Amino acid sequence: MTKSPSGESRMDRKKEETKKKILATAMQLFREQGFDAVSMETIAETADIAKGTLYNYFAVKEAILDEYIRRNFKDRTQAWVAKMQELPDTAARMETVFADLLTGIQSQKVIFEKYTAYRMKQWMSFHQEADEKSGFQLIAAEIIRLGQGSGELRSDLPTLMLEDLCEYVFMLAVKEFYLAPETFSAPQAIGRSVEVFLNGTRKRK
Repeated sequence: MTKSPSGESRMDRKKEETKKKILATAMQLFREQGFDAVSMETIAETADIAKGTLYNYFAVKEAILDEYIRRNFKDRTQAWVAKMQELPDTAARMETVFADLLTGIQSQKVIFEKYTAYRMKQWMSFHQEADEKSGFQLIAAEIIRLGQGSGELRSDLPTLMLEDLCEYVFMLAVKEFYLAPETFSAPQAIGRSVEVFLNGTRKRK
């Protein structure tokens, strides 16, 4: 089997190309027609692939959205990591990341509402696979690593617990936006979420 210098086989490359095609097609349709109006059949037809092929990659539309956002997180991780390393503490890192993400959510409210509902369902699963973790956890892991490295955060708690808690308190801020968008204050919501996180994870003196 022919492999590329990166170790990927031809089949792997073809699968990745198909996945990228699905993602690009679906996101374009979601933006043009609205998430609820687009069916899996429409995505398959527009992408010119068999419906069975589409379901081999993604079981539901929300999974396509989740994969798209996860990849965006990965693409931006390096820039976020560099930014976080310049900030003084965990609170500042969380506030910066949360504010950036909330700006994106407010600009694409419907898309992120579907994504958030799907993420919460995955988050609550007790049998979550590694590839089902959100891209957010890549950022959370760096926030935690830096906080523990400086002695600010507890190191006696499982990393996964801290990552999940970081994601959960961010979701609390997001929920405030969706419940009352007219009166929503991002700085206040973020401040409350960060405080909740730090109250449970700050290293005891």
